Amino acid sequence: MFKKFLMAAVLVLSIAFIISWQVAFCEEGYLGYEGGISSYKDPDPKKTKIEYYEYTFVTGKPILLSGTIDAKIKRAANNETLSYTYDLKDSTGKLAIKRTVSLKGSLTKLSNGSITKEYTLASYKEILTVDSATYNLQSYSFSKSTAVDPNPAVNFFQGEWMLEKIYDKGLKITIEGKNYGYDGYWGSGEFQKITQKIETTSWFANVNYNIALVQKTILEFQQNNLPSSIPGTYILKSKVEGNFVAMYDLPTFAKTGEVLTIRQRGKVAKNIEKNPIIRMAIAPTLPKVKGYEYEDAVNTCFAFGGFDSTTDFNPTEYITRAQFAKLLMDALNIYSNYYNPRTVQKKSIYKDVPLNHKYYGYIYAVTKAGLMRGKSAEYFKPEDYITRAEAAVVISKVLGFDKKVTQPITQTDYLDDDSIPVWAKDAVKVLKDEKIMVGTEDNNFLPQQWLTKGSAANLVYNLINFLRDTLARRYLDMSLFSSD
Repeated sequence: MFKKFLMAAVLVLSIAFIISWQVAFCEEGYLGYEGGISSYKDPDPKKTKIEYYEYTFVTGKPILLSGTIDAKIKRAANNETLSYTYDLKDSTGKLAIKRTVSLKGSLTKLSNGSITKEYTLASYKEILTVDSATYNLQSYSFSKSTAVDPNPAVNFFQGEWMLEKIYDKGLKITIEGKNYGYDGYWGSGEFQKITQKIETTSWFANVNYNIALVQKTILEFQQNNLPSSIPGTYILKSKVEGNFVAMYDLPTFAKTGEVLTIRQRGKVAKNIEKNPIIRMAIAPTLPKVKGYEYEDAVNTCFAFGGFDSTTDFNPTEYITRAQFAKLLMDALNIYSNYYNPRTVQKKSIYKDVPLNHKYYGYIYAVTKAGLMRGKSAEYFKPEDYITRAEAAVVISKVLGFDKKVTQPITQTDYLDDDSIPVWAKDAVKVLKDEKIMVGTEDNNFLPQQWLTKGSAANLVYNLINFLRDTLARRYLDMSLFSSD
């Protein structure tokens, strides 16, 4: 009875994991554009209120406001609607902000596959209360544009905006900002660099913000010591981390309230961390992988659907082009982005990949994504083994690194550089720099060597680690050390 109950519980968790896997984690817009930091959206789409922090300098000194932002972001066809409701106050309750903002964006897809977004302000209301005084917003202006580079595993974006707010009582606030970010299943984040100017009838202040917020996917294996057939589970924890730094240049006031010529300069900081959201996948039982050098990588790829049968899996066998397509699409959770059997009109895209081919959907998807092509216009050659050089080019395209190289690389620093095809050198160099795919200990790349299933798993595992950890660390570091 206990065993049946445990199996049922794990099955429910696994189904919940698979369902939740289809949900996007983070997107641009959850930081807002006012110079604050949030805890990102709740994974439950019905819960739109999230905790939020913002420093205000309208009194001539830094004051931390906390509360919530109700962020509702809707995307449909070529339009976006971003609605924000802020409810903030300081620790004394004497300083408060009530703010509602509505933005409308139009999207344009360019011929090169990139996307541009142009935003306008539909409405803006704000009441600022300082002690017993109330500042009412009288006029405002806002403009924002964003460029998005879509890639199969991760989208990169960057944008700029300007916001000007004029209140009664002679208060004016001007905000200019830039943001850079990425969005994918295994990790997402955004960095904002903002300058704010506050002007009153008697003094002014300048504030420079560096803000970063990332979602890091932490992967843990837990051995199961209970009496059941489950060897262990993989636990996915979606962890949110954020850094906020504001460097200010403020006036100094005499006891009488007079503004002195001496300025006060300093900085304030705020860190944020959100509790992990736990998801689970069952670890496979793989006798031939026990003690294998890429055991963790193979187990991870199996747990998330990258390989088929556990009974006859051998990590030292070579992986075919069709099997590599499945490994990539499933481990990165991008298969359904490019192939849905309910909506895609089935047709044979290669003569050697009939509609009843075991990997037809994956070959269709990997072709549609622009990651792999046939060996010719008519033949994919699904049973051919994939070489290290070919795999490097595919992984480079997954990340969009093929667009990163501004000048073609003619030579790598591998000793067997002469044997690396010209069309693969860019990818080989970039992936080595990022430690996603490296050569042998004696510094050879071996471009024509076929990938084994184990080494293919390790390559995808390195790619996942880059997406879920390396990118996140870089964006958090930007908030602490950025000087652009």
